[in-house]
Order: sequence, then C-alpha cells, then structure tokens
Amino acid sequence: MGFSEIAVTLLVYGGLITFFLVPFPKKVNSRNQQQSQIAYSTVLKDSFIQTIFHKKAIFAFILLSFALFSIWGGYAQAEYHINSHSGYPPISTNQKAITSICSVFVYTIVIYLVIVLVKTQKIVKNARH
Repeated sequence: MGFSEIAVTLLVYGGLITFFLVPFPKKVNSRNQQQSQIAYSTVLKDSFIQTIFHKKAIFAFILLSFALFSIWGGYAQAEYHINSHSGYPPISTNQKAITSICSVFVYTIVIYLVIVLVKTQKIVKNARH
C-alpha cells in the first residue's frame, strides 16, 4: 500500500469517525449552556460524556472494532500465505500488526479529543456572549 492510498484511507476513516462521534445539533441541550457558566472543567467533562453517549457513537465503536479486526486479520493472512508458500523460514507479522492497531487506535483517540475540545470551546464561547 502506497502513501497516497494510506492517506486516503485515513482521511475516509477520520471522516466517518467524526460523523459518528458528533451528535446531531438538535440533540445538544441547553444544559451545557447553564453548566458552562459554572466552570470550564465541568463543560469539558460533559462534552466527553455527551460525545460518547449518543445514538451515533455506537457506529463509531463498530467502525473502530471492524478496522482493528481487519488489520489483525490482514496481517495474519499475509503471514500464513508467506509461511505456506514461500519456502523461506517462517516469519511473524505480529509486531507490524500491533503497531498498526495502536496507530489506528491513537488516531481515533486524537480525533475524539479534538471533537470534544472544539465542542467545549463553542459552548464556552456561546455562554460568554
């Protein structure tokens, strides 16, 4: 897989994760605005909770699970194929698989944190005005 193919894959994955983690606008209630006047940390905590606990977030979890299992399965099949048909000593792709899985997981966590921080900033900004 070339660099451009990986970049496009991550862009599409990131877009889907973002779509699934951002709740619909009508689901954001006025409770955030009231709590934003209390403290930034309270609004941040509520943003963390609301970003995970809404109906679309289950699809983000399913997408992440599918991606992680696909990575593991792909490396396992490549290892099996190489070991079965190459005639060379057996290889192991476990390290590459674990590195790829960790990279996708960290990428997902970064996207989640950015969504939460942007949402918190918007709520705090709207509460001050």
